[in-house]
Amino acid sequence: MQTMISLANTGCGLHRPHLDLVDHPVFQALPRSIQTIVQPHSRLMTIPAGEPLETRFLSFVLTGVLGLFPHDDRICVATVVAGSVHGWDHALEPDADRPTARALIDTTLCRAPVDCVVDGLGRDWLNRLVARQSSRRLSELAAEAACNASHLVQERLAKWLVRLHCGANGAPLRLTQADFGAMLGVQRTSVNAAAGRLQSLGLVRFGRGKVQILDLAGLRAASCGCGDNRAPSTSMVVARQRPAEPASWISNDAHQRDTVA
Repeated sequence: MQTMISLANTGCGLHRPHLDLVDHPVFQALPRSIQTIVQPHSRLMTIPAGEPLETRFLSFVLTGVLGLFPHDDRICVATVVAGSVHGWDHALEPDADRPTARALIDTTLCRAPVDCVVDGLGRDWLNRLVARQSSRRLSELAAEAACNASHLVQERLAKWLVRLHCGANGAPLRLTQADFGAMLGVQRTSVNAAAGRLQSLGLVRFGRGKVQILDLAGLRAASCGCGDNRAPSTSMVVARQRPAEPASWISNDAHQRDTVA
């Protein structure tokens, strides 16, 4: 299932209005009878950066970005962005080996028990969804592995900055070198060198645990570009996102050095 409705983009780094399950494009696309079943059992929650998700639920992502880590590895191979749903394939095979999903930045989502959705839609529907997306998902994972093996850390860091910025609809990025190291599967020294080069080009500014995107178009050009046009995978029913703002905004502390932490 692919949905062409997007969550409202309310501004970059500014206050966002309260979002709930009824605002999620995939929930809006479900039959009204299923909405009536799911909504009373849903729970709105915020997952802090670095925290894993429970696997017994469907997670309707409202803001933020989730990362998928195979076998709880340090390298993130895919993202789940705002307007997406994580957990469809787990609903089909609860005991199967799945990547660990963790919040890459603070992420707000509504979670709902898998059973109430599966029972309403039927396992045949879910089987068709997973079958249609399985080969595409394998191709995406292979492409991400090839990217990790062949592209420079600087190119991959730029890719992840673009990915997080757009996935979070321009929300502020509060991430450390250790966080980026986990996404890229490299040491902090490598992240530091790559971040310094991107900063010297005027594309981004790094502070202590803060990232400010200065030139999104330039950052795209500096990235390897892998995954820019990826279609939704089995665990991500992705809504079409509105164009991201030209820059994310993070207030500067006059006493904070604008250097790579």
